[in-house]
Amino acid sequence: MKPRLGLPVDIEAVTDIIIRTMPLDPQWDYRFPYRHEFPDDHYKFTRLLFEYFLDPAYDDWQVMVVEDSPEEVRGERRVVSFSVWDVSYRNKRRYGPSYVPQDRKSSIMLSSLERSHTNTPNEIAVTEVEKQGGRTRRDANHEHFDAFWRGQIAAYKAFFSKIGPEQIHLQILATLPDFQRRGHASSLCKWGMRLVHQDRLNDISVMASPMGHDLYRWLGFALVGTFYIQVPEEEERLTLHAMKYVPDIKLLRVIADNGQCGLM
Repeated sequence: MKPRLGLPVDIEAVTDIIIRTMPLDPQWDYRFPYRHEFPDDHYKFTRLLFEYFLDPAYDDWQVMVVEDSPEEVRGERRVVSFSVWDVSYRNKRRYGPSYVPQDRKSSIMLSSLERSHTNTPNEIAVTEVEKQGGRTRRDANHEHFDAFWRGQIAAYKAFFSKIGPEQIHLQILATLPDFQRRGHASSLCKWGMRLVHQDRLNDISVMASPMGHDLYRWLGFALVGTFYIQVPEEEERLTLHAMKYVPDIKLLRVIADNGQCGLM
């Protein structure tokens, strides 16, 4: 199915996908081990985050969704897969080097640690959402949460900051379990790959979990480096992979000739 732009009216579907799908990824249990004890907090703050991602006013971010229908109920289409992209290069092109990205003003994964970093897709700003209790959410292990974002920020700076602003970052990719292996995640990735070609960007960056690593590799993403998320003096840790997709120069020539590329 062809991806379409995510809209504010998609908020319930997107929230449902995250809550039902992300526990399959080890980083979700690592960050939100108390979600079953505090389901209201988990739903509230997850929904708040994606309200901002879907808000057209936050145009450093773009959500793309895919609709499908259950096999037994053909015709009843609903959002079953989505991706969140950092597309701040557009505003950087529009406003010049002095532009300060919105960069997750939407985020409710909040700590003073995150606010001390700047200019990466993982930086966090104080927002209205933080004032609504994000720093005291009960579903999260806040030590693990801080370690997760500290590691992501450091990895992004180490592996991707030298590339400069002419890139997009795939922040989130999720598909409902019943709709996986239908090509939806691939179609969302290929939307980003087409964008890289069409706008002549340098690459797509992604911090891949073990759950997504094989998909990205199959699509042609290259492994840049492996990094670990760990709280000091704890044995438990996460393994993540920094990966990137670099466009084929031959396809760039095709775009120059006819405004299209062959990624389908």
